[in-house]
Amino acid sequence: MSTLSPPPLPGASRAPGKPPRNWLQRNLKWALPLAAVLIVVSWLLLNGLGLRQMAAPLEASAPYRQAIARAAQHRQVQQALGEPIKAEPFPFGSIGGSGGMTNASMVIRISGPHGKGRINVDAYRRQHWTFDKLQVHLPGQHVPLDLRTEDEKACALMSHCL
Repeated sequence: MSTLSPPPLPGASRAPGKPPRNWLQRNLKWALPLAAVLIVVSWLLLNGLGLRQMAAPLEASAPYRQAIARAAQHRQVQQALGEPIKAEPFPFGSIGGSGGMTNASMVIRISGPHGKGRINVDAYRRQHWTFDKLQVHLPGQHVPLDLRTEDEKACALMSHCL
């Protein structure tokens, strides 16, 4: 009878006394970068959702919709940016009120096939929305376009018309 042991199985040769490596030790080269990518993607998604929720009240407001509509109908804006004119995501600003008056202040980025611009909005509402400021800044133009009606321009000179 022979006292020889059978040959070891493939992949089973280890130095005696060394514990076997666990899954993380065997896959460390791709597991750590994958974990880092997953953390960054999760962070970006959560921030994007947070920004969407913060922008939703502005995008749903009447001053936002009126500002976009006036800019899209203005001949000089159409010539500078082309048609169709669209609002870029995530407007910046605030809307809120107290004492029976609501104020809105925001910056809306717009774009068309020929370029990009922005609309600066300052408005208030007692009975209806009135714009203190409704200006479009276009590329290549140093002076913004005023999109307010004549009544709104006259109202801005007085202290808050009714």
